[in-house]
Amino acid sequence: MNVSFILPVYNAQDFIKESLKILIHYIEKLELIQDVQIVIVNDGSKDKTLDIITNFVNDNQYEKITFDVVSYEKNMNIGFAIRKGIEKVKNDVVIIMDSDLPFELNIIDDSLRLINSCCLVSVDRTKKADSYKVGFVRLILHKGLIFLIKLMFGKYLKGIDDFVAGFKVIRKKLLDKIKQNLISNTSLIHFEIILYTVIENMKSDQKCDIGFVFPVLKVETNQKTTYKFFKILEVVWKIIFELFEIKKRVDKII
Repeated sequence: MNVSFILPVYNAQDFIKESLKILIHYIEKLELIQDVQIVIVNDGSKDKTLDIITNFVNDNQYEKITFDVVSYEKNMNIGFAIRKGIEKVKNDVVIIMDSDLPFELNIIDDSLRLINSCCLVSVDRTKKADSYKVGFVRLILHKGLIFLIKLMFGKYLKGIDDFVAGFKVIRKKLLDKIKQNLISNTSLIHFEIILYTVIENMKSDQKCDIGFVFPVLKVETNQKTTYKFFKILEVVWKIIFELFEIKKRVDKII
C-alpha cells in the first residue's frame, strides 16, 4: 500500500522533530505500507519550526519515505494548510493527522486495514469519552459546533457522531472528486471531508462505506492552547461564516 501523510504544522518548534521521529519509527514497522510520502505544511509559523523541519528532512534519509515541505509566511489556519497539503499528495491512500500526534498511533494500522473495504476512515471519540478529556471552554465550543452542524446538515449525517476530529484516512480517488468543494480554512475541513463523501455516495451508483476507529487520546499532547476572549469570538465567527458558506455550496450541489 502506498500512503501519503499530511501534517499541518504551526509554531511547533518544541515538538515537531520528536513527532516526526515517533511517526517514522511507527511507519517503518508497518508491513502494510510499501511507499510513504510525508507532506509537512508549515502554516506561517513565527518560531523556528520551518528551520527544524528543513534540517530534519535534509539530515535524514529513509528507504521507503520521501518528504515534501510546503511553507508560506502568513498563518492561514489548519483547514487552509490541509488544502495546501492535498495539492501535493501523490499516493493511493491519504492520511490527514495533527502534527502533535494526539492519538495512540495504532489507529494508523487499524485505519489502513479498514480502508481496504472503505473509501474514508475517520475517528470517533464519542465511544471512548473517558479517554478524551478537554477543558471547559473547548468542550462548550465543541458541543456548540456539533449542535450547529446537526441542525444544518443532520439529514446527511445520520449515524455519524464525531464530525471534526483531526484524523482522516481517505482514498485519493475520492479526495480528487471532492477536493474542489473544500473551502474551510478552519478545523471544519474535517467535517467537509465527511459531508462531501456522503454526498458523493448519494450521487454515485457505486456506494462506498465510511469506517470509524475509536482512538485512545494520549494523556498529554504537545500543543498547549490558551484562550483569549476576542480570539474565541474570532474563531466562532469564522466557523459560523464557513458553515453558512458550506450550506450554500451543498444546496447548489444537491
